[in-house]
Amino acid sequence: VAALALCSCQLGYLAETAYYQAKLMRQRVPLKYALENYKLKENERKKIRLAIELREFMKADLSLKVKSNFSRYVHLDRDYVTYAVNAAPKNQLKQYLWNFPIIGSVPYKGYFKKQSALDEVDNLKKQDLDVYMRGVSAYSTLGWFEDPLLSSMLRMQEHQYVNTLIHETVHTNLYIKSHSKFNERVASFLGQLGAEAYYEKTNRSEELKKIVSEETHDELLFSKFITHETTTLRKWYEKNKTNQNILVDRQSEFEKIKNKFAQEVLPKMKTKNYQWFMKRDLNNAFLLLMELYNSDFSSFNIIANNNNRDFGKVFKLMKKL
Repeated sequence: VAALALCSCQLGYLAETAYYQAKLMRQRVPLKYALENYKLKENERKKIRLAIELREFMKADLSLKVKSNFSRYVHLDRDYVTYAVNAAPKNQLKQYLWNFPIIGSVPYKGYFKKQSALDEVDNLKKQDLDVYMRGVSAYSTLGWFEDPLLSSMLRMQEHQYVNTLIHETVHTNLYIKSHSKFNERVASFLGQLGAEAYYEKTNRSEELKKIVSEETHDELLFSKFITHETTTLRKWYEKNKTNQNILVDRQSEFEKIKNKFAQEVLPKMKTKNYQWFMKRDLNNAFLLLMELYNSDFSSFNIIANNNNRDFGKVFKLMKKL
């Protein structure tokens, strides 16, 4: 009640979110029950059994507090659990922020109902902002509630699924209020590092270990690229802040980014994971989202290499940071 009183302008949103979060929690069933009673495809059953194994791995080998997360399952009637919206001014590379109790300022807003997210997109566009909306397959309640395994997560490729479970668990172990960029960078990097550790220990297959290694390579390459390009574009906006044609001229800057990616970055990649970047219509909101999750991981990678890529040691250093 006190939290609601502090943010009366968000009352409707908070009430709707609370309702759907509670509804989601009521739908949870034990993983064993889901395996025995739900009509699931074999690859879905495999992922649920893998979640049981990963919970133990994260506790024993990664020293993460897993609590009851991913111990129960929710079957959704839609492709995504939520829809997230982020925005930015059109004439500068600066995140539009929302303020909430407990978590502080964040550069995105999530909705359980797609129409509610679309309404928010329309509202933000009326404010002459760049907007980007995406479907979300998994999210963390940061340890405040038990996060269930979701049917939307079971569609992922196995190694991405492993990465995601570790990513979301990192959020419940390390979250700094109003520092979304740091939180997401740490979770993204440790998700990949944890996946490496899992496949090294289990010897699932040389092919899977090779995939994770190649994805780590491409993730570092993309993070370096997107960090350089957003830094350059931020300077360009500052230099052109009095330019009357800035909204027209910025289109050529967006094309330069895509061309550089196609010519200098894509040929060096070992996977096809980032080919989608060429198909996106760029705007400030989208680029800032890429920066949020993918800012240069080089320093993190140095820390990992200097500690024999030991997840536990790296995680302790991240907490010190």
